[in-house]
Amino acid sequence: MVTLPLDFVIPDGWTAVRPGDSGAVFVAVHPVPGEEFTPNITVSVQQRPDDASIDTIAAEAVERLSRTLAGLDVLSRRDVGEPAAPGVTQLLRLRTGEGTELIQTQVHLTVPGATPDDRLVLELACTAAPAAARRLAPGFQRFVGSVRVRQHEGKAQ
Repeated sequence: MVTLPLDFVIPDGWTAVRPGDSGAVFVAVHPVPGEEFTPNITVSVQQRPDDASIDTIAAEAVERLSRTLAGLDVLSRRDVGEPAAPGVTQLLRLRTGEGTELIQTQVHLTVPGATPDDRLVLELACTAAPAAARRLAPGFQRFVGSVRVRQHEGKAQ
């Protein structure tokens, strides 16, 4: 797992929790009494020295996720970002083996490195039941908009 110095603002109502063995570098939850599923935001980072496009990387995320679910539909996918740092946003409908339906919004962002081998990809995801997903979407959008890679301030002496 790759770590990266990130700055971001956690939306109101969300609480950071230990990522555990999730593979994520950051996890936050939004507990709602009486809800069967606890909405969560995850941030994952992977080094991608290959030349895979951001669309290919987003499709890989769908494939990886589909192996653990009873059903997965890609509801929408659109390009975001700039040519130097392309990104993709995709909206997924998930169905667990127990029949629970969830909505996951994924945002894949490229972090160019000094060389192509240093390229990183951030995967930001928000997963919730459909009604909660609609209610929590503005906060997740603000979260995504707040993510910044911390730049190093000169060289250590």
